[in-house]
Amino acid sequence: MVENIHIVFIPPSGQFKKQDFSLQRIAKWLNEYDEIKTTLVHIKPIFELDTTMFDKVIQKNNQAEIIPTLKTIKYNMIFHRTWMTNYEFAAELVKEFDSVSVNIKDWNFAPKDVYEFLYPSFKDYEAIGYIFKNCNHILSHFTKKQAKLWAKEYDTKREKFIFFPEYCNKNSFNKKPVLKYKNIHLVYAGAISPSTKPEDYFPGKSHIRAIKSLTKQGINIDFVLPQHIYDFTMKSVDVFKDFIYEKEINKKFNIIKGKSLDSSVLNKYHFGFFELEASGLNHTLYKYALTSKFAFYLEAGLPMLINDKFVSMAKIIKEHKLGIVFNNNELENMSAVLDISQTEYDKFILNIQKYRKKFIYKKKHLKMIGLLDKKGVVNEKN
Repeated sequence: MVENIHIVFIPPSGQFKKQDFSLQRIAKWLNEYDEIKTTLVHIKPIFELDTTMFDKVIQKNNQAEIIPTLKTIKYNMIFHRTWMTNYEFAAELVKEFDSVSVNIKDWNFAPKDVYEFLYPSFKDYEAIGYIFKNCNHILSHFTKKQAKLWAKEYDTKREKFIFFPEYCNKNSFNKKPVLKYKNIHLVYAGAISPSTKPEDYFPGKSHIRAIKSLTKQGINIDFVLPQHIYDFTMKSVDVFKDFIYEKEINKKFNIIKGKSLDSSVLNKYHFGFFELEASGLNHTLYKYALTSKFAFYLEAGLPMLINDKFVSMAKIIKEHKLGIVFNNNELENMSAVLDISQTEYDKFILNIQKYRKKFIYKKKHLKMIGLLDKKGVVNEKN
């Protein structure tokens, strides 16, 4: 029986990222267990955040206050979510504490000199190496294939890399209304990258090309952004000028304000997509990964369009018939790819509803991340 488990959650560098809802998803799942208590330790947010799913919230003024605070708390695990440009603080936590599980959002495959040009962090390479070698559990949305590559590159144990994507919260399942399969409408849910950034590592330019190509074929496309991301995007005209220009002059394209973790805003769409055109080297970052949008689209009950360059997601979508897998060569004739019957489309909907019931957080995941042993006994740490 699960009992007396205390998990302390820390967001990237102590501060929540506006487009990252993974800790909220996990805490929402853990609320199902009365015996599991959660504490959130974070730097005061720069945007409104619902923290009610955590049993206790400790706000600090800055990063320097976090480690001393952690030393005063008795816990079973520190669960630290982190991103690129934030790995230095994650490595510091691993050095200070024995019971840290680092949940990485991503790790860029750019060479060191390129990475240091693209990002303001000069210590990520050293930090990620330390984490991969010294952390007991590295959790991520990357599959075993990527874990094998990392283990070889960093000369560390493959077993410490645990496939732990964002799963669905079953109480967030949306009942998608019956939708006639005509006047096809696609949606991209999430934050967008400016088209001014280098195409090798950012999808902004390929998004613009895909929008122009598909809308010329009569296909409607919306980008639905979380509220705070929408506000930032629309205010940053110079940074997102290509997208805002397209919104103004292209009647088939729009940018919509959504609601954080509310998948019902996607009810009017036929398919959700990730990146339509896989260009440059950016897609290699997610080749062997299940991104957060995968769970969000499942919760929405929304069939998916996936480029076959995203190997792991494409495999699941194809095997379970959750949508359509295509390739770059088919983009110029996407209207033909989407030319399916109402019956075929309705089957995608039913398959989504069936599959998402399995793709949820379960008790076995507590064992996977080291909180329970094989007999279901709490692993005591501190």
